[in-house]
Amino acid sequence: MDITAQVNLRHRTGMTEELSFEVVRLAREGDSAAMTELYEHYRSRIYGYLFYRVGDTHQAEDLTAEVFLRVVEKLPGYRFQAIPFQAWLFQIARNLAIDHYRKTNAHPMVELDANLITNHESPEQATERSVIARQLKQALDRLTTERCDVIVLRFLVGMPVQQVAEALNKSEGSVKALQARGLEALHRMLSWRVYHDTPR
Repeated sequence: MDITAQVNLRHRTGMTEELSFEVVRLAREGDSAAMTELYEHYRSRIYGYLFYRVGDTHQAEDLTAEVFLRVVEKLPGYRFQAIPFQAWLFQIARNLAIDHYRKTNAHPMVELDANLITNHESPEQATERSVIARQLKQALDRLTTERCDVIVLRFLVGMPVQQVAEALNKSEGSVKALQARGLEALHRMLSWRVYHDTPR
């Protein structure tokens, strides 16, 4: 199957593990269309993860671009047998986020993400969603790094437990425990905020 047929299949069915394997294989062989396909499929997930990790749209965009530069550099050495491609991709993103914190030595700043506002939203809807995103980001910032990573990868990116475990180099049991404790902590923080922000 050529890359054009694969791209058409992806638009109909989503990128399955089998199709991902084939597209990655072609990208490793230097097929620019396959690399573009990987970028288009994973970019928004990588950006979303990095936004919730660094809290700034411009930094998240820069780091997303850097992730895919690293992918181009490292792809010849990537092996499916070692780790699924998506988990490997998020390992790169997570390492870049950690490096970013070390270099800047700064706490992430929370900003409204204008890029996430769609043309179908009213100003009121966009504002409400931005407030919710801000509150969620602030709550995630109060979690430990590991709990934050697990919550973002599981529920904002949509990765299965097994791949999160592989991306974070942890057991599935550890990921499930981090997920449970992270969700419990988020529930407490967001419930407290809703209670105290509600007019009386």
